[in-house]
Amino acid sequence: MDAVAGPGLEDGDAAAAGTLLDRRKTSEAVVAFLLEGLFEGRMRSGERVDVDQIAAKLGVSRSPVREALVVLERDGIVSTRFHRGAYVEPFTAESIVDNFEIYGTLSGLAVARLARRPDPDVVAQLQRLLGELRATPADQSDRLAARIQEIMRIQHRAGGSARLRAELRSFAGFGPWVFRVAGGRNYERAVRGQARVVRAIADGDADQASRYRVEDFTAAGREVAAELTRRGILDERGQLAGQGGSTE
Repeated sequence: MDAVAGPGLEDGDAAAAGTLLDRRKTSEAVVAFLLEGLFEGRMRSGERVDVDQIAAKLGVSRSPVREALVVLERDGIVSTRFHRGAYVEPFTAESIVDNFEIYGTLSGLAVARLARRPDPDVVAQLQRLLGELRATPADQSDRLAARIQEIMRIQHRAGGSARLRAELRSFAGFGPWVFRVAGGRNYERAVRGQARVVRAIADGDADQASRYRVEDFTAAGREVAAELTRRGILDERGQLAGQGGSTE
């Protein structure tokens, strides 16, 4: 952030950098919107992603929509075809679980590193936030998601390298949908999962902290896949309902 406002930048350069940061935030919102479309069954496998339509719906330019598609293509959710645009890739229970397991593994690296050299101030902050999480009503999924995201942001900032944090940020859109999709039924698991990771960090147990995080996110991925199947968004084979074979 210092590089944006630091010496050597002209006023115009600083303004341009600020615009870039705003656009990045906008592209993250577009990612969240497209994930919502998938998780709520409004987008189907093989469907073309209409950049102009999404930009108009969200009141943004085409640029953040294109940036969002780059992120989603990297994560295997859409694919871009030369001169044909972006299309939703086959979306399966297995791909959902894979995304959560990958995120859990990356987050596990950060919490393990934090546990190897626990900072008392960071631990105290995590324990305070854990208390706030426990006090959050089970039916307030948005507040639950915000509390857990804040806990994990602190863990990742304290334990992750710049490279690791960048990778973790690329999965940011998935977190809130654990709660919006599965609802209050995962409340106790979410609180218990966060509590045992924080406890392992405080105890300096890197192996346990990492293992708990991976287990929690693997379970979360399976829960989301099961709920989408229950809603009829995924069929019994774990594919998007109405999804055929290859889209090629």
